[in-house]
Amino acid sequence: MLNLWSAALLICASLASAARLSVSIPASPPLLPNPATLPSSTHAVLIGPPGIRYDVPIKRDSTFTFPDLAEASYLLTIYSRDHFFPPLRVDVEKATGESQSQTIQAWQTFRGNEWTHKGAHYGSGKGELQVSVQPSMPKNFYQERGGFSVFSFLKSPMILMALVSGAMIFGMPYLMENMDPDTKAEFEEMQKKGPLTGSQGAGAQMQNFDFASWMAGGKGADTEGGASGGGGGGGGAKRR
Repeated sequence: MLNLWSAALLICASLASAARLSVSIPASPPLLPNPATLPSSTHAVLIGPPGIRYDVPIKRDSTFTFPDLAEASYLLTIYSRDHFFPPLRVDVEKATGESQSQTIQAWQTFRGNEWTHKGAHYGSGKGELQVSVQPSMPKNFYQERGGFSVFSFLKSPMILMALVSGAMIFGMPYLMENMDPDTKAEFEEMQKKGPLTGSQGAGAQMQNFDFASWMAGGKGADTEGGASGGGGGGGGAKRR
């Protein structure tokens, strides 16, 4: 009987000294005015050393409870369909001194950073800790279709090119009519001398070019030149 009584006392003492974590979700307008509207699929996961994992569903009072936590460092993540919640680091430390209760503390942590990088302190307690976690932002799975905007329509590159071309077409005659006579004469002279304008333009020359005549003329010129050259050489030989 004595052995059974001693074992019962040890079990009660261990349960009394085990750490307990309670997480509540308070009302936080405008993101979450009423926590009771959270879906029943909302749950919190507490991950510790390899092989230790606690998955707790949300209660009716919008809280999560993790009893009997061993001495370790944990990562607390709240999963919700409609909201993002910041992750927390929870440390359960060994009882020191005459106190039979473990020390439990919580900080905000950041994914992708060193585990030693701690954020805001959420609180500490002896044997039990109660923290409140507010949502950081809502989840948006659908993109709202934007309405018609005249400004966005005018920013289109094609529309801008059409507007500039229209301004050039309809504005150039007006500018020519109101141009200074000397400047107008200079402008017309430059147009006549342009490579793409006039009867001697590059385009007109390419169209009127006769390749067959050019080849025949080139051969004839070479023949005549050779004949004349030969005649000149013969004349010189006769003189000798």
